[in-house]
Amino acid sequence: MPDVRWTDDLLDRMRGAGDPGADDAIAEVYAAGQAEPVRQALLGFGWNGQAIPDGLPPKLRDYLDRSSVLPDWADPARMERGNDLLGRYEPHVLSTLLCGSLPLCYACANGVQVLHRSQRLTGQVYRRLVETSQFVVDVLDEGGLGADGRGVRSAQKIRLLHATMRYHVSSLGDWDNNGGIPINQEDLAGTLLSFAVVIPLGLQRLGVELPARDRDDFFHIWRVIGHVLGVDERLNPSDFDSAVVLKDRILERQQAPSEAGREMTKALLDFTREVLPGPAFAGVGPSLMRHLAGDRTADILAVPPADWTSLGLQLQSDLSFGYGKTGDKVPLAGKLASEFGRVALKEGLRMTNKGRRYEWQVPTGLAEPS
Repeated sequence: MPDVRWTDDLLDRMRGAGDPGADDAIAEVYAAGQAEPVRQALLGFGWNGQAIPDGLPPKLRDYLDRSSVLPDWADPARMERGNDLLGRYEPHVLSTLLCGSLPLCYACANGVQVLHRSQRLTGQVYRRLVETSQFVVDVLDEGGLGADGRGVRSAQKIRLLHATMRYHVSSLGDWDNNGGIPINQEDLAGTLLSFAVVIPLGLQRLGVELPARDRDDFFHIWRVIGHVLGVDERLNPSDFDSAVVLKDRILERQQAPSEAGREMTKALLDFTREVLPGPAFAGVGPSLMRHLAGDRTADILAVPPADWTSLGLQLQSDLSFGYGKTGDKVPLAGKLASEFGRVALKEGLRMTNKGRRYEWQVPTGLAEPS
């Protein structure tokens, strides 16, 4: 039965709620004509323990100061244990992100509109996908939320990016608020759960049997990040099972066919074809999407049928190998995901930034130059 805490009434109200702290900071930046100086000042601002740059507008400085404080319930020991999953299963985490988490988000017809209109993914698909992967690595890297990590600063910049997109889309005057304001609280919660819940569930579908403690510690990291990202506490569940219920409620409410969702998915499928070698691997993206996101979501997004021949070919290739502690017991989809995750990150970086790290930037407009 649906959790009574997440009624349609509450979630409808959340579709009209943004992020006042970040929104006020961005409004101040644009009102003062300081978008480009702020972008430059924050460009190299990447370490959690790094001092806030001088000369920022007061509301922005206050936002950065306040949002960098982790909640009282954040457990460093649990976060350290949760970080271990990235080291053990990094390729599978990235594959689940690209072929499970993102398609589930794209199938939400209202929320995907702002992503599509902003052109942050369709315009520079390789860079944007690698940026998203980089964020996951920043958060899940050892010590990612500690003083010597990058996870908190990356989350703060993404939160400002969301506020910037809300500012610009709302300023155009043609956004239909009947579906919710741009990047509203329900959409933020759904996106957070696509990391916190969908990744562990995806690992399970790829043959990784996570102990409940590992799964819950991984989830705890993302709950902390949800706090940093400004997700309303009513939509940031305290335990994994409740989060699964909320994820299902949001998908039930929001998933529907849309042209924007299909176009975003096509760009993602083009990326999978580009990074994997040869025509024999053309079916990898559709196969993994259907395996990880499910046929209902895949049909909403017009994903082609799964080509399981490509999975068989993968097993015979020199690129095929086991991962983590599972060795030869990994199922076909797990082996495929392992190699795809490795290649996607490596080739995506090579094609878009010559293998160098990307830094999240607060854009001065909806579309950045190529």
